[in-house]
Amino acid sequence: MTQVQDAAGHNNKEVAGPFTEWVQIPDNPDVGRRLPLHLVEERHAVEFHKRNQLPIEKHLFVRGVLALRSQDLIEPLLKKQVESHKNEPNAFNAIIRLKIGKHEYTKLETEILYHAWSRDRRQTIRSLSRGWDQAAMAGAAIEVMNNLGRPTHTGPSSGTTKRATDLNIDIDYNTWMLGFTVGAPFFAGAILGLIITDPITRFWGFGRRGAICVAGVFSLISVVGCASAHQWKHLLGFRILLGAGMAGKASIVPILLSETSPKNVRGILLVFWQLFVAFGLAVGSFANIIVYRIDVNSSWRYMFIAAVIPALFLISLILFSPESPRWLLKESGGQKQDEIGRQKLVQHAFLSLIDLRGEPVPIVAAGEIYLMHTRLIDEQYHLAKASSSAARLLPLPEDDSIPERRLCDQIQHIGWWPRVKLMFFHSGLMRRAHLAAFAVMISQQLCGINLLAFISDTFLRASIFHHNDATTPRQNMTLLGFSCMFMSLNFVTTIFVLPYIDKSNGRRRLLNISFPGMALSLLFAAIVLRSLHNPSTGIIAAYYIFLGLFTIAYSIGEGPAAFVISAEVFPLVNRELGMSLAVFWNFLGAGLLAVISPWLVKYLDQLGVLLLFSGLNLVAWFICYWLVPDTGNEDLEDVFAQLDITSGFLLIYTIKTLWRRATGLVEYCLHRGNKPWLVL
Repeated sequence: MTQVQDAAGHNNKEVAGPFTEWVQIPDNPDVGRRLPLHLVEERHAVEFHKRNQLPIEKHLFVRGVLALRSQDLIEPLLKKQVESHKNEPNAFNAIIRLKIGKHEYTKLETEILYHAWSRDRRQTIRSLSRGWDQAAMAGAAIEVMNNLGRPTHTGPSSGTTKRATDLNIDIDYNTWMLGFTVGAPFFAGAILGLIITDPITRFWGFGRRGAICVAGVFSLISVVGCASAHQWKHLLGFRILLGAGMAGKASIVPILLSETSPKNVRGILLVFWQLFVAFGLAVGSFANIIVYRIDVNSSWRYMFIAAVIPALFLISLILFSPESPRWLLKESGGQKQDEIGRQKLVQHAFLSLIDLRGEPVPIVAAGEIYLMHTRLIDEQYHLAKASSSAARLLPLPEDDSIPERRLCDQIQHIGWWPRVKLMFFHSGLMRRAHLAAFAVMISQQLCGINLLAFISDTFLRASIFHHNDATTPRQNMTLLGFSCMFMSLNFVTTIFVLPYIDKSNGRRRLLNISFPGMALSLLFAAIVLRSLHNPSTGIIAAYYIFLGLFTIAYSIGEGPAAFVISAEVFPLVNRELGMSLAVFWNFLGAGLLAVISPWLVKYLDQLGVLLLFSGLNLVAWFICYWLVPDTGNEDLEDVFAQLDITSGFLLIYTIKTLWRRATGLVEYCLHRGNKPWLVL
């Protein structure tokens, strides 16, 4: 007989009946193989519960910790027992119960543990705007510079009341200004995100939710300001403000999702964020078509103001989202926290975890809160080993006391500067995490998708209308329609990634398909482009088919995987700084691409640009193949543990692997398929 609490918190009693079937294992800490809970004993769980005054009955908390410690042993036994009753309507009608030593688990607790460990991705999901901003500028770029008195050849021939008539005006200068206006949020986001993301979440105490809310406010103010601007410098100022909002969302939203998602659906939920970015791009492009038909001269103002809708949704909905329990645990070791403040943060983390689990009895949350705490202690020990400055703040125990200390130690505060030095000046896990995030983020710009987004009107105008001159409003509607088509294709294709992103090695497999696919698509598009001097309907259709295949190849790999991987590879103690640095590289590349894209098209022509980025896709593929680790269906902290391999060793291994597979392909072809060949 064991005293437990029900969902309302009331005590009740459950007595084992004559038909109870027990799944019993000894209460031996050496039995559990679930690191880092190996060697955890009941006294460690009791001490943690007492120290933090957790709002859960003590023995229930202990049972949760011990169950998670022995999960690798319990899980197959429970599955075997349930399998023996598979023909019954409910396998647990036989009253299958778990027992660890003297600790007896109720029927409900046993059932919750079984389903928590055995449910598939669909069952887990069942139990559980940035794109519009970018699309607004992409559509507004058609008319905004002309309407503000800075005409470019990328604008239409409408808006004659605002268009300058001086034939000596420096069109190239205004084109550069347009490129800088498009790229300004990325430059601003790269710098401001790196500077303010960590202080907002940690030093100002806003947390993950608060930082996202602040980013939403920045976005709201900026789009309203852009819509009301009457001078180019005012537009540029509000675009810079938008960059701060974009950087905050791009840095914190993936972190919050990665820290609050079950491991078997973490990739899916992170791709959902990217999916809604793609949805924002598609809907924003469609909105551009609608408002352009309303008023050609002032359409760009409507395009900007329409982006208020997702900003308001973001600010409203984030208030109902649970805070990250991992972040709350980390902050419990802050320098400003007294004993009561630390207890409140740990209690808040536990309650947040209960909300995320949504189970009637918090036995799984009990084990997970202790597991998260122990993993954070382990990460801090890694920091202390790698950084002398961190070691002064968090002294390492003697080697023989580390196993005991790590099970009962308290979380300590690691300052901003030691974490910065660990990122840049010390080799090891943190540098490898930085390189992995850098590789996948910078590759998103090397692949060329944003080039097409920034100057899609130039590409489409030259191929549809066969000139680079100013276009009429009717032709602009055609350009907006084609742009909307590509954005919609990106959105639809991303949906098909969801079943594969969380499979074993799923991220890397998708990347290995994505980059070669983009390279080949751009190469064939360039070959077709050479025939556009004598265009026919078939040739133009083939050109757009290859551009569509390029978009599909991007959407199934590099598009959704970039932010997923970057949000996973950094340790909790340095995740905000690491993710903001990853976004810095991504936004810096996007900003540079926006500025130089008119120059690239002018001096390389479309053919040269397509060939250039076809080659850069192969470079990006090699960088990611070398530096990006296998991530997939494992705990968030286990992803970071895979980085304990030097980059030099990985480079040699990567070169040898690629050479072996390339020669294997040649041998496979020479022997007409009689010998096997390993597929990348």
